[in-house]
Amino acid sequence: MFGKVDFLSLPQILASTGLFTLSWLAIDRRVTRNGPIPGARTLSRISNGLYSPASLLLLLLILDPSRDAQARYLYHLSKFYEYSDVLLVRAAGGAIDLHFAIHHLTTPYLTFFRVVRESEGWRWVAALNAFHHGVMYAYFAGWAAARPVLPWTGFLQLVVGIGGEGKIALRKTREGDSAGANLVGLALLCTYFVLFLRDLVLRRVEGTEGGEKNYEKKQT
Repeated sequence: MFGKVDFLSLPQILASTGLFTLSWLAIDRRVTRNGPIPGARTLSRISNGLYSPASLLLLLLILDPSRDAQARYLYHLSKFYEYSDVLLVRAAGGAIDLHFAIHHLTTPYLTFFRVVRESEGWRWVAALNAFHHGVMYAYFAGWAAARPVLPWTGFLQLVVGIGGEGKIALRKTREGDSAGANLVGLALLCTYFVLFLRDLVLRRVEGTEGGEKNYEKKQT
């Protein structure tokens, strides 16, 4: 099972995206008509409380080179679990903005191309992402002290990812190798970074506690 990392094919990922989108639209319609779904907020907090330690355990696995195949497989699959974040937030009556939507819709493709198919340089970016998620979801579960750290961990993972992808893509291009997967990864990471900066600006402009919480919920 773990010996073959590319367990999910691209058609399967596309199908999962379609199912996720249909579920999202159905929940959105239900909430728009009848208000938040009872129990969704509690379920969301429980999910956050479980996903935070799970992310830290995944971090330890990622940092173990002897378990490369298992780590890549589980890290890729974790991006499908994150679909539930959007669904639960919307079910609880929360808004899904551009950053939140694009990030959760596209990260399975990022990990497919840059963890499953091409894994060079994946470990440290994935480790930073797993750490960021460990802290971020702990905050959403109720650990208020984590809030000031989130912009920094979000910024660091994106800068390291963009720098690494650019370096690898440039080297491959010079050597005549295919850099297609790296260019896909670079395009997605740059998109996340632009949306991340957009959120920082919106947070400053809004200047409200509600705006800060909404901004933080959209971090990668």
